[in-house]
Amino acid sequence: MKNKETIIGWVLIAALFAGFIFYQDKKFKEDQHKKAELALEAKRDSLNIAKTNPQPVATVVGDSSQPTTSTPQATAAIVDSATSQAQYGAFAAAANGEEKTFVIENDVQKITLSSRGGQIQSVELKKYLTWDKKPLILFTGKTNSLSYQFAIDNNRVIDTKDFYFEPTGEAFKVTGDSSKTFSLRLSAGEGKYFEQSYTLKGNAYLLNYNVNMVGLNGIIPANNNFISATWSNTLSNLEHNIDLERQYSALYFRYNKSDVSHLDEGKEDEELVFDAPLEWISYKQQFFNTTLFSNGEFNRGKLKARFTKDDHSYVKKYDARFTMPYNSAGNTNYKFQFYIGPNSFNTLAALDKDAESIIKLGYDFWMFSWIKYITRFMIWVFSWFDSVHLNYGIIILLMTLILKIALHPLTAKSIESAAKMKILAPELAELKEKYGDDQTKIGAEQMKLYQRAGVSPFGGCLPLLIQMPILMAMYYFFPASIELRQQSFLWATDLSSYDSIYTFSTTIPLIGNHISLFTILMTITSVGQAVMNNQMNAMSNQQPGMKYMPYIMPFMLMFMFNSFPAALTYYYLLQNLLGIAHQWIIQKFFIDDAKLRKQIEDNKKNPKQASGWQKKLADMQKEAQQKAKARK
Repeated sequence: MKNKETIIGWVLIAALFAGFIFYQDKKFKEDQHKKAELALEAKRDSLNIAKTNPQPVATVVGDSSQPTTSTPQATAAIVDSATSQAQYGAFAAAANGEEKTFVIENDVQKITLSSRGGQIQSVELKKYLTWDKKPLILFTGKTNSLSYQFAIDNNRVIDTKDFYFEPTGEAFKVTGDSSKTFSLRLSAGEGKYFEQSYTLKGNAYLLNYNVNMVGLNGIIPANNNFISATWSNTLSNLEHNIDLERQYSALYFRYNKSDVSHLDEGKEDEELVFDAPLEWISYKQQFFNTTLFSNGEFNRGKLKARFTKDDHSYVKKYDARFTMPYNSAGNTNYKFQFYIGPNSFNTLAALDKDAESIIKLGYDFWMFSWIKYITRFMIWVFSWFDSVHLNYGIIILLMTLILKIALHPLTAKSIESAAKMKILAPELAELKEKYGDDQTKIGAEQMKLYQRAGVSPFGGCLPLLIQMPILMAMYYFFPASIELRQQSFLWATDLSSYDSIYTFSTTIPLIGNHISLFTILMTITSVGQAVMNNQMNAMSNQQPGMKYMPYIMPFMLMFMFNSFPAALTYYYLLQNLLGIAHQWIIQKFFIDDAKLRKQIEDNKKNPKQASGWQKKLADMQKEAQQKAKARK
């Protein structure tokens, strides 16, 4: 088949484009984890206070539904005083008790604290709802646990989640710029205690969280210079499309004064052992996150993320285990902060901790990492339009118009170049007839013809090359924009999810269990645009096999985009509609075939000197032609 090379080329380009959208650079991830290979020793002892310290055989006291992170039995029991004294030493009095809850609240959060473990039991984000319009509880006592482990006398290791803390202060509600503090204290008697203190400001998602160890240097052996912490969280399903929610959920972390990294979103089970200090750890899902900030005290430990693909009862499960330095000569104070709230780029950037990096704005692969800067510019433009309170569908339309206007000069040049190529089509056909199947000779003569006529065969490529990074930036921008969450436009009830117009009773291969209208319209207009381009494309007219190839891509994208956010497919639909209109206007009112034909004839009479690129390309073709002759 004469055109088989061309057809194969188009198929490869289509496959490359499709694969590029879901591209994950595995080597990059491996490079990020090289530190783990140097920290295998930390994997064995990051949870132990010291290698010589045996783990206790403990019994859970209280609610057995609380997640466990060590190795106690899973049934509740009342520990008798003798056993309690032997196991828990100075903390024995707190081993028995009744769980009590305390609510601290501000304008945006309702945080419930538990006396059992002195930790956060649940957080409600008051300005948001789940996809099915229920109160948005980011996590509960059954899905979240943060506790600390340290040695006491006789080398026993205790876990703070096994004890009942006493409140210091009262539950509160704070508004505006005011702030209040509430503490939960685990007493060891004689003014010695382990305390967790929570300070909440009225209008912020940031929670100041201090851990104070007072007078415990007489209880914790002097040879211990660190304590351990265990933080587990199971992400609840908050969005309509749990598969998309998983795709944009990952465990992020930042090395001390270094780069932000994350575990692979797509792996069902991945862990990382680290021995370099971390500044923060973030449990991130599509639109919300819980991040624990430190001053670099998370010294060594293990991070783990896991999920089961077919289990839709949760999004992902995260675990972080790490050690922190302990001052055995005096009191120890850790000043942490929790951010528990939305993945708003501007809000996270205002924290000045590089936390906005958890919002994925581009590819991890270094060659394409610069796309994130285009996405950031899109966020700036979007935020500006949002500040005047326009409908989000209108904002997307305005952004698309701005891009079309900005690219107009290049688009006009591209269409003019295609018109010139069409004028040269008869001469190109003569070359094909003259040289038959000698593609090398045909290519060389075509370049000579283009040079004489003053036509660039690559004139139509530049707008596409410029638009590709923008399209990729939009691919990341829309699914990550919490501003679009549960915002309606036309028939789409939620621009952050797919706009289903029909749901099937079963899942259909490639399509799924629904049909999205914006995706169908995007496909139809993509085919329409391909028709217009083929009418202008001289190469497709000369090579009949090519004219069918541009129709393959729209249908490939239809299957891929059917479950994508409506905002993204709506944007691509607008791109197609405006592109068709733009091309028709330029062809109708600005392209004069007679004038272009005269320009080409004038160029043939007074040919311009070939550019460096044209000379290089001609030399390459000449060399290929000589090699072909040598083979014969």
